[in-house]
Amino acid sequence: MAKSRRNITIIACGLALLYGFSFLNYYPPRDGFPLHIFERGIAVLLLALFFSMLGVFLVKEWARKLLVERGWSQDSYYDLRAKIKEIKPDVVHFHNIFYVLTPSVYQACRDEGVPVIESLHNFRLLCSNALLFRDHGICEECIDQKTLDRGIRHKCFKNSRLLTSAAVWMMKQYWQKGVWTDMVDHYIMASEFGRRKHMAAGIPAEKISVKPHVVYPDSFRPSQDRGYALYMGRLSEEKGVYTLLDAWKGRPGLPLRIAGGGPLAAELKMYVKKNNIPEIEFLGFISDEQYDRQMSGAKVMIVPSICYENFPRIVIEAYSYGLPVIASALGSFPEIIKEKETGLLFEPANSRDLSDKVRWILKNREDFLLMREHVRKEYVDKYSNRRNYNILMEIYDTCIPAKRMAQR
Repeated sequence: MAKSRRNITIIACGLALLYGFSFLNYYPPRDGFPLHIFERGIAVLLLALFFSMLGVFLVKEWARKLLVERGWSQDSYYDLRAKIKEIKPDVVHFHNIFYVLTPSVYQACRDEGVPVIESLHNFRLLCSNALLFRDHGICEECIDQKTLDRGIRHKCFKNSRLLTSAAVWMMKQYWQKGVWTDMVDHYIMASEFGRRKHMAAGIPAEKISVKPHVVYPDSFRPSQDRGYALYMGRLSEEKGVYTLLDAWKGRPGLPLRIAGGGPLAAELKMYVKKNNIPEIEFLGFISDEQYDRQMSGAKVMIVPSICYENFPRIVIEAYSYGLPVIASALGSFPEIIKEKETGLLFEPANSRDLSDKVRWILKNREDFLLMREHVRKEYVDKYSNRRNYNILMEIYDTCIPAKRMAQR
């Protein structure tokens, strides 16, 4: 195991009702932040960026950063540089700098001689809407043509040509100034699929490591299989929710529970009622207790996305409950789901194929029970906290000496 370090600083964006910066000695992260390293003698200081949950406020703040500060926040630069001088960290690890921190925080690290590590959770560097998705399907025009300008034509950001133009201008400035290639010492992606996409866009291969997501704590949850399929996530077009509902038109023989909310929530309920689709229950937003109860009782997790997923956390969370996953054969899913071992893959947007996969698990009970055993083994072998910690420490141990050598 790599030796433990002191003074590792993780910088992330968090949600709260008030706006402002806050340096915290302990902040209980949930969305991919490595809580497990707290247990291994590493001092962590987290810079949490809080912003209003009112979207209008956030858009105004983003516009101010763009128009007044031209995508380069002096406040963020000076605040972080002062904290680096005080703490003297070995490394600064970012999870999200958009839209308020801005890459000026990278410059603060460089000016203090501290290596910069950035975890990328979507395709924000490559695409105006960060999804590589528009007009009901996958879009890679900006990658293929080596320009972000195509997004302006299609109004990819907030369905606004004006806002997209502003976002594209800002991102092009960052690329031209070498922000992504020169100012970040190392990137972390959750999947090899995401790594390849960023390499194709110009990020050097040697600067990108793959480290999957982690569930904390990683002890196995009790699983009872009370006989229903589960969808857990955002109710929006790119998540393939209509493919999911249409699959149940074919009456696959397994009740479906849908947990979560989103812009299509009301529309989907009307669709189910209008088409008289049986055995579907909408749970809405659920509490942590309800989440655990639904996960522990499910037979299988369904992830029908029609956009590229870099490695959705729900897959690893399902694995931690011993749940096989049925997912679209798109993005990172063929990489993280082993066919008929940890789950099944279906043709993207093909509701009939999805329905057939659900029938398969019902008809092949012994194979399905063996699949659940494989899921638990896969979780232990690849996604345990210990393994995740070791990968992270190896990345730190590579970047820190390299930065020091470069400064000599």
